[in-house]
Amino acid sequence: MKLNDHIAFWNQASIKVLDIRYGVLESGAELQSYRLPASVYLYSRSGHAQVRMDDALHSVGRDHILHGGRGAILSMLAEETFEYYLILYKAVLMLPASSKRSRQIERDSLIRYPYRFVPLYPLPLLEKIERMHEDWMMNSPLDAFHARTLFYQFVHELFGQIQSQGINQVQPDLMAQVLRYMQDHYMKPVTLETIAGQFGCSVSYLTKLFKNRLNESPIRLLNRIRMEKAAGYLIRSSHSLQAIAELVGYPDAHTFSRSFKKSYGLPPAQFRASYQDMDSVSELPMLHMKSALVTADSQCYSVKDYENHYHLALRGGIHVKKVNKSASIATAALLLCLTLLISACSSATNAVNTNAGTNGNAASNASQEGSAETVNPSSAAATKVYTDSKGEVTIPAEPKRIIDLTGSAIGNLLALGVTPIAATQDALQSPYHKDKLTDVIDIGAEPNMEAILDLDPDLIITFDYIEEAQYENLAQIAPVVRLKYGAGTPQELLVEFGKITGKEEQAQQWIEQWNAKIAEVKPKIAEVVGDKTVSILQPFAKGIYAWGDKGGRGGEIIHGDLGLKAPAIIQEKLIDGAEFGASLTLELLPEYAGDYIFTSNWGWDDGDSNVVYGSELWKTLPAVKNNQVYFIDEKGSYYNDPLSLDAQLEFIVDSFLGK
Repeated sequence: MKLNDHIAFWNQASIKVLDIRYGVLESGAELQSYRLPASVYLYSRSGHAQVRMDDALHSVGRDHILHGGRGAILSMLAEETFEYYLILYKAVLMLPASSKRSRQIERDSLIRYPYRFVPLYPLPLLEKIERMHEDWMMNSPLDAFHARTLFYQFVHELFGQIQSQGINQVQPDLMAQVLRYMQDHYMKPVTLETIAGQFGCSVSYLTKLFKNRLNESPIRLLNRIRMEKAAGYLIRSSHSLQAIAELVGYPDAHTFSRSFKKSYGLPPAQFRASYQDMDSVSELPMLHMKSALVTADSQCYSVKDYENHYHLALRGGIHVKKVNKSASIATAALLLCLTLLISACSSATNAVNTNAGTNGNAASNASQEGSAETVNPSSAAATKVYTDSKGEVTIPAEPKRIIDLTGSAIGNLLALGVTPIAATQDALQSPYHKDKLTDVIDIGAEPNMEAILDLDPDLIITFDYIEEAQYENLAQIAPVVRLKYGAGTPQELLVEFGKITGKEEQAQQWIEQWNAKIAEVKPKIAEVVGDKTVSILQPFAKGIYAWGDKGGRGGEIIHGDLGLKAPAIIQEKLIDGAEFGASLTLELLPEYAGDYIFTSNWGWDDGDSNVVYGSELWKTLPAVKNNQVYFIDEKGSYYNDPLSLDAQLEFIVDSFLGK
């Protein structure tokens, strides 16, 4: 361990504490295969356990410290009652990506560096961890902030003792971790970006690693795993193609079938028919390793006979035989020629019978040439220049195959009568869109480059928070429009979608209809509410979120279009300020709870909303006593597209005015 490099890293990184946990394993109890969601410090408070961090096994006693990186597998077996703390944290380097220092730190992967340390002076470290945990559990922003400051002190003390004592270290093998991750998660919409993010390295570094070690790209290797799993399902089960597609990580049977045919040369149905009564399937091209996959003492993989071990042990144990690809192609070509010949003879015979001579054939040919001339090639390829948040981008004048990656703005397309061919999982959750999403393919929570490529889009729409590496990959598939997230009103965003799709007139029509609706109900609601305040609140795991006139939840309508008054703290922080929402403590509830409250559970974490709704503080609020609390739709509230706004306005009007 190069301690000076670690210290330099901590001086130049932004550190975020994600969680501080305390656990107890009784003698004989076991924690099995927990994949670390972030970098971690494990501190053993008492007892003894066998702790495995990836492939390194440690005998851990009292006051031992282990460090592991994101993506590592943690297992523990208690030999006696074992008390421990886990500190999960994330570190982001604040240096320019192009700097020499940044590249060195990324190459050395310091934040994922595993090591074990037994301090000579454990008490200062233990005291800080215990205080950190106490503050973290207080559920107060101020106490959580103090816990984070103590974490810095803990690391400072730890590095100081390491400097004077020295340390034992274990270097993990990234390739082994990634291969195991692929084998465990091939059925999910895994992308190169998610794999790199899981293990805290860049896409370029991971790609180079696979190229140097296996002479293969990570995604192609993942696809091989999926295809060989699919081949097993096809010959050993009666599952439908859609079911098999989902089992091996594809969103639909069509996308799966295209990939399968590329790999095996046959559509899945034909493949199943050919191999249904056989014990072997055609082999995909072999990998050619350039170097050993793992260190010589590793027991995870067979280095000497890697190909057979990986194929049989890791890929499902399907015995293989080779198929002569050239012969298959020649056979297919011969069948095609025969088909064309038969078709040509049949056409000629029909033409003679119908037109009684060569004049009939000439007329038929002339008719075909006329049809071809009516197609205008330039119209199919017509483009326009659109200026998005990053600059000018050339897009189709009338895009037909749009993939929506915005996650929340898909309703803008639907309101304009445009149905995208695919969208992310988040985009498909609104109850206000359900009847319009029948034909939209769910491509998962993250952009799946392979699935997107197979869908052959002519335009991709996303928000500008997308990572640059993702954008570069997407831009190789189709033009990408990056809209600025949170900029402007929902009406202004709809206008942009109108410009993109060539539906500006429809967008303007909706806006005019919306303004007319607001003009009709605004005076009626103002008469009921008067000068009283309205707030939008959502309990979550560590407090309450308040919302202003941005970010959905009906805020654009309540505080924007209707101009209803907000409590002073919400007005200052969220309406006059730039933030969308703010986390507020339960103790301050009377300050930001309006005379009218629109609320629902947060819905995206495991927080118990009854901690708020069941509290005496909540029950004593004037809005609660006066029956002026309205429960908004938990999932639908997150969207502020035209379809969602129409539904939210109806609910708001009914709440204030009654049906």
